[in-house]
Amino acid sequence: MSENSLILRLRRGDRDALEEIYRSYRVSFIKWITYSHKCTKEQAVDIFQYAILSFYENVLEDTVEEINDAGIKTYLYSIGKNKLLSDSRRDSRLSFNEELEDNLLLEEIDDQTQDREGKLEKVRSIIETLQTPCADILKLFYFNNLSNDEIAEVLGYKNGNTVKNLKYKCIQRIKRLLE
Repeated sequence: MSENSLILRLRRGDRDALEEIYRSYRVSFIKWITYSHKCTKEQAVDIFQYAILSFYENVLEDTVEEINDAGIKTYLYSIGKNKLLSDSRRDSRLSFNEELEDNLLLEEIDDQTQDREGKLEKVRSIIETLQTPCADILKLFYFNNLSNDEIAEVLGYKNGNTVKNLKYKCIQRIKRLLE
């Protein structure tokens, strides 16, 4: 069956066409991306799922006209490769920024208090003057050593990124108080 006819079937809502594409490319995609991009099998499966969904959405939104000689396989592979590279850039940026951000508050406390315990005590006294949600987030982070995701779960936020953003804003507020 031609690739363009598969696309037409997808546009008509034929789920069998999607399953056919999924089965045809899954194994080779996972082998390719784990070998060429050194990712885990779990990452490869997630990325393949993402590539299939993106491809399907693009077909439904008519952003995929006719498949050229490269075909569906190349289209899926390029989506997967771009997703993996995007995730890698985001993860490296996040881990660097999180390490930097997490230490900002302690570094901001005046340099007269060199030991960590002294800095934490000063942070504690500043946090006591704050209102919710800043006080709750910072207490859980600095004194209970909870991660952003754990704090999100405890305080009922959507995810750890929400907590991270709120924590950043709280730290900025404290920095203004320290000026």
